[in-house]
Amino acid sequence: MTSSDTSESDVLAQMLAFAEEAAPLALTMRATGLDMTNKGPDLGQALTEADLAVSQLMHARFGPDLIEEETAEDLGQAAARALLARDAWTFVGDPIDGTRPFAGGLSGWGVMVAACRSGWPRSCVMSLPAWNEDRSAPAQSIPAEATEGILLAASEGRAFWAPTRGGRMIAALRPLHRPERRTGHVGWLSVTAQRYTLDYGCGWFPWSEGGAISDAALLATGRLDATLSNNRLWDLGPILPLFEALGFRLFHWPDLGDPPAAFVDLFDAELSAHDDLWLVCRDRDQAADLAAAIRPA
Repeated sequence: MTSSDTSESDVLAQMLAFAEEAAPLALTMRATGLDMTNKGPDLGQALTEADLAVSQLMHARFGPDLIEEETAEDLGQAAARALLARDAWTFVGDPIDGTRPFAGGLSGWGVMVAACRSGWPRSCVMSLPAWNEDRSAPAQSIPAEATEGILLAASEGRAFWAPTRGGRMIAALRPLHRPERRTGHVGWLSVTAQRYTLDYGCGWFPWSEGGAISDAALLATGRLDATLSNNRLWDLGPILPLFEALGFRLFHWPDLGDPPAAFVDLFDAELSAHDDLWLVCRDRDQAADLAAAIRPA
């Protein structure tokens, strides 16, 4: 168990060590071959043996101080609220975010985990081990040990990145700063696309390459100007510290209201935010401009 006395730097080291195990495991299992199933009748919720293997690893590394996708429904909102409210560290993770691109041999997936205390995510690590796909030639299979990607992290209000090969860092963490360029594009994941439409005449255009983790990577590395969130606790928790370290904030659509003081209050009894849309923007002016371009589906 990680106590309230554990420093944030030690917590970051613990999450980095987990990512250095989980990402190579996922790459190896994908290269060996995977069967993909669905979580019940909802074909949008995919599952592979690798999701379960990384989930087991996550429980082994973080023990009872963990809220993660594959077991969160058994935990329930009341227990999640109690864990997140403590002074001690609580971890929120997604074993493999972007299971469909993962199983399909695409690049927009990864493993991610956040450390939370006193009601809010404070630090995070996310590894996208296949992110650096070579698009200068037709798609091809790359051996797990040669696959290149990126690791993103945030701790103590600062953002970092490092290149990876085979799921492991090949250089030390280096500072990551918010890109100032503009692309005119906003993250537009499939859940959002089911519920909202975007008025292109307002100058905003959608882009998505997988799940929440790839959306975060696109925003953090300057490929997007803003993004949206109306997914689940384990989708937003592991990426929110990175957004905040880069100077992005949450704004409620359409009123631009501020988020609640407690992270768990962003979500309903199923730990989902599907009835609420949150804009991830640089400032209120940008949020107002983006909000004006969004319509209910």
